[in-house]
Amino acid sequence: MEFPDLLIIYRGLGTDDVLAAGDTLHAAGVTAFETTMDSPDALASIAGLARRLGGGALVGAGSVRTPDQVKAAADAGASFLLSPHLDQAVIATTKAAGLISIPGAFTPTEVVQAHAAGADVVKIFPIAPVGASYLGQLRQPLPDIPLLATGGVTAELGRQCLLTGCATVGVGVGLIDADAIRDKNWKRLADSARRYLTVLRGEAE
Repeated sequence: MEFPDLLIIYRGLGTDDVLAAGDTLHAAGVTAFETTMDSPDALASIAGLARRLGGGALVGAGSVRTPDQVKAAADAGASFLLSPHLDQAVIATTKAAGLISIPGAFTPTEVVQAHAAGADVVKIFPIAPVGASYLGQLRQPLPDIPLLATGGVTAELGRQCLLTGCATVGVGVGLIDADAIRDKNWKRLADSARRYLTVLRGEAE
């Protein structure tokens, strides 16, 4: 499956909420989900999403910082791994496991180093403080390296990032609708997700 334009990030949510939100968001059109490794029962959430969504979505782990975490996430059923930083051992272990590697970087030097180490996509974090124009500048000398922008990505900022040629944006599920998550209002979450996707993709409502 090709990596989609939107990645939903779960951080700090329990497995029940991750699975319920995953079902809701998948039905609304989201096809990539990351659970950060510092979340409660992260491996159970990854395994549950992988079982429930099957081949219809990409399920991965985030905030992966060590090779041991790579192996644990792979065993749980993750198909991709994100890190907040550039660690060549993490990238190598990820690729050896046959998974998609998405390390974090920010400067042109870090982006090139990540790509040379085997990264499939390079995560630019945090994007909100510098804006989408930074991606446009970054891509001018590095147009062949796929980028994923994360960190405070509103729908409007996400749209601007995609227009620069950025491949994907990652957004915390709370930015879609924090109140819906808190209240477990899954219908409201679905409606908010559809509105986010409409803006992100530049589609008329």
